[in-house]
Amino acid sequence: MAYKYNPFTGELDYTVGPGTGTASIEFDSDSGTANPTIPGVITFSGGAGIATSATGSTVTITSSAGGFTWNEVTGTSQSMAVENGYIANNAGLVTLTLPATASIGEVVQVIGKGAGLYKIAQNAGQTIHYISSDTTTGVGGSLTAIEQYAALELVCITANTDWAVLDSSGNFTVV
Repeated sequence: MAYKYNPFTGELDYTVGPGTGTASIEFDSDSGTANPTIPGVITFSGGAGIATSATGSTVTITSSAGGFTWNEVTGTSQSMAVENGYIANNAGLVTLTLPATASIGEVVQVIGKGAGLYKIAQNAGQTIHYISSDTTTGVGGSLTAIEQYAALELVCITANTDWAVLDSSGNFTVV
């Protein structure tokens, strides 16, 4: 009988067939396959931001790495940080300024809540690409929500300078 972990179903698949009667188990992962060094024993260990614990027949794998942090902005201005989301909640316009430094692939998200709407302001040399429209490069360019609950997700596509709208709901004014 042979066992193989199926990562799609989360179950052990097994095959019954001729053999010596010993069972083997194999765990396929994103970066390799683990086979027990002692029959029936396999060791789980956590990497960066991953912890493992066990009790009885249960192994628990917990992620404590990174993650997205959400911030409610109740004032009228806020400098943004990468891998953060912002809820713009003020009766007046909330101006959120893009991070001055960002690596390719880093993200910011914004959701409107307050009646004053929000504007994404830029630093020197920065541009936001929104479908077929680009903001004016530098501090004169911006993207402004024109509906209270409009939302966007921006991804840095050129380190520090270029941001693209990955997803949006609502309507925006491009300057």
